[in-house]
Amino acid sequence: MSAESLERSEVRGRVLVVDGDWDTLDLLARSLRERGHHVALATDGRQGLEHAVDLPAEVVLVDWQVEALDIRTFLDVLADNPRTADAHVFVMGRGDPSELAALHARVEPIVKPFHAEEVAARVHEVIRARREPPKQPELEGELGQVALFDLLQVFAQNQRTGLLRVEAGAQTGELWLAAGRVVDATCAQGWAGHPRQAQVTGEKALFRVLGLREGQFVFHPGRRPRRTRIDRDTSHLLLEAVQRADERAALAGELPPLDAPVHLALRPGHVEGASAAVVEQVMAVLDDPRPIRELLDLVPAHDLEVLQAVAALHARGALQPFDPVHRVRLCSEEEVPAMRAAATRLRRAGVEGPVRVGVVGGAEAMTRFVRALAGIEEFVAAAEAAAAVGGGAFGPLGLLRLGGTDVELFALPRDPALRPWWAVFLAPARALLDLEGDVEHDELRVVDAGIAYDRPSGAAEALRDLFRSNERRRSGEYRLPG
Repeated sequence: MSAESLERSEVRGRVLVVDGDWDTLDLLARSLRERGHHVALATDGRQGLEHAVDLPAEVVLVDWQVEALDIRTFLDVLADNPRTADAHVFVMGRGDPSELAALHARVEPIVKPFHAEEVAARVHEVIRARREPPKQPELEGELGQVALFDLLQVFAQNQRTGLLRVEAGAQTGELWLAAGRVVDATCAQGWAGHPRQAQVTGEKALFRVLGLREGQFVFHPGRRPRRTRIDRDTSHLLLEAVQRADERAALAGELPPLDAPVHLALRPGHVEGASAAVVEQVMAVLDDPRPIRELLDLVPAHDLEVLQAVAALHARGALQPFDPVHRVRLCSEEEVPAMRAAATRLRRAGVEGPVRVGVVGGAEAMTRFVRALAGIEEFVAAAEAAAAVGGGAFGPLGLLRLGGTDVELFALPRDPALRPWWAVFLAPARALLDLEGDVEHDELRVVDAGIAYDRPSGAAEALRDLFRSNERRRSGEYRLPG
């Protein structure tokens, strides 16, 4: 056996290919199997997701025009499922590779037409890298003693390749270097009470990491970046980071406290001193009261531009502190034990962890409902807004904190083609809250949210009705639809 054949046999991966063209499937399958990989094939997105979870897939190649599911929905579901969240995803298609890469932060583009053997070689390299044991860190220390700017300049002079990982409190940053250049960056921020971390990528993440002054760093040499999201010269980016830090410091006196929730009191016309597009993005997110620090994660613009928009809105009186005193309670202190028991009964037998219940409604209805949830004292919003999918939304809305019991509210897309997946996303759950009163489902108990769900008191009443539905069903008052 040749050295190449031996290396191929030792690097056996699980690969999924999703494409509506059988010729493409056949060519890729043969090339990948020749390299010793297990390959599953699918002709549409729904079948592809089933295979991805069953394998589970380490690498997914999917055509951007995948049938049965919108490509963004397909990618969101992959990212949300623990069995596929770590999969390396290639999106295939014709045209500009930057447009393919822009579909999702986690994807790598493959432009059609291509040579199947070259694609198989790229997949093989990804799987081989995943199999490599992690190398011992070469350099580690404290940011208070060694500045990141100095480290990156040394790495540039020596053309180093590897991963520079930085941890500072709840923030974790990763800077990926290739031949001394920073080619990718991520920065994750943990939020107390939220089920997820918020993560930013690319230049936005690089500037945020470069702003850290305290914490620890570790450099792992030889770790090769999986994708390139930063194209500009590193030395220019370092100079820009210094300028941005100075401008941000100058803004400090014009901003409300970053950790205090704010809300949009009015929608002004033209706002001076900030990008009109970023102002619109900030106002869209502020349909729900949020801390400014959270806005920095939710708005795609760079942190400085977001803060400039916040300062401009604040100067116009459009941005006001959110007063939690006026929030309504889902239940009184005396009712908490009964509400916890009712919530727990919504969980399927034998399932551990938080109770999860679904919420379904159109995009506008979901926006109004989430805004109303912000006025409920027991509600803690998710760090990331649910993705716009299938005529509605998809993803966690947040948690209801009922003493020691957490209830996760999970938005589901309205698209009828996606309804068979509701029971999968709500595997631990029994019930579904319908905002618009037009949903039926054979496996889930559907509860109508009523007409006042867009006010805090109405949203609280709809949730109480959801919890009580189990008791009504058991007494014969409530019936499953159909």
